Amino acid sequence: MLLLANRAIAERRSTGPDGGNLLLDHGTVAGTDTAPSQAPTAERALGVSRVLDLSGRKVPLLIKGEPTIIMISSRTCSWCKRALKDLGEMSAGRPLPRITLLTLESAADGVPMVESEQITGARLVGPASATERSLITGRFPGTPTFVEVDSNGRVVRTLPGYPIRDELKHWLEKMEIQS
Repeated sequence: MLLLANRAIAERRSTGPDGGNLLLDHGTVAGTDTAPSQAPTAERALGVSRVLDLSGRKVPLLIKGEPTIIMISSRTCSWCKRALKDLGEMSAGRPLPRITLLTLESAADGVPMVESEQITGARLVGPASATERSLITGRFPGTPTFVEVDSNGRVVRTLPGYPIRDELKHWLEKMEIQS
C-alpha cells in the first residue's frame, strides 16, 4: 500500500518542462515496439542528454537506435539494491545489455551494485554534474525509477519505485536481447 501511495505522490510531482506528466505510460504504436511520436524523448524527460561513463568521459545518455531500460538508482537506496538482486537472480547469469544503470552519485558507484548481484552487460553511467543530478531527482523523485525507451529514444513507460517480481519480469524481458 505504501508503494502505491508513493507512486501516486510521484505521479503528481513528476512534470516535464512543458507541464506534461513524465510518469505516464505512453504505450506503443500498434504493431510496433515504439512509442507514439508525441511521447517525450528520454533526454527531455530526464533533463539531460549527456552523462559520464565509467572512465569519466561525457557520452550520450542513449545509444542511437538501441532501446534500453534506464534504471535511475542511488548507492544508498535499499530498494535499488533489492531490484538489482531480483534482476540478478531472474537473469541467472544471462547478460542484460539493454539496461542503463544511471546511478545518481556516479557511474563508478554502480559497479559494486551490479557486481554484487552478478549482473553483466549493463551500461553504467552517472550525471555529468550536480546540477544535472538535481534535474533528474526533481523530475523523478525517489529511486529506483525505471524508464523504458524505444529505439527512437522516446519514453514508452515509466515506473517509479520497486516493482514486485512479477512486474519486474516485464522489465527484464526488455533488458535482454532476444535471439
